[in-house]
Amino acid sequence: MRRKLFLLSLILVAILFAPAAFASVLEVQDQNQNANQNSNKRKLHVPHRGRRRHRDTVKRKGIGHAYKGAGQSAGRGGKRFGKHIAHGKPIKGGKELGKGMGGFGKGVGKGTGRTGTKVGRKIKHAVTP
Repeated sequence: MRRKLFLLSLILVAILFAPAAFASVLEVQDQNQNANQNSNKRKLHVPHRGRRRHRDTVKRKGIGHAYKGAGQSAGRGGKRFGKHIAHGKPIKGGKELGKGMGGFGKGVGKGTGRTGTKVGRKIKHAVTP
């Protein structure tokens, strides 16, 4: 008796869930057919050549770049000064050292100016409601 009830309930469950199982298979087949139909349409293929966003903005050099240039300029001036002194040309060496120190001042000035601008902007945005 128990076996009959068990088999009967199993058959009932199979009958109830069988249409749902076949429905998902039919949906997949319909999707495949739609995909095939869409692929047969005429489509314009345009080659992808990279990102095209924000083309009007120019990337500017930052604060660190200005200070870096200052140090490099001073280093170049000092190196040339030493070379000219070693070759017995102190006047030319002084000139090259002055050029290097001029570039150093320029870089430090630019970096300090950019720092002040940035600080001012940040304070303005922090205070403005």
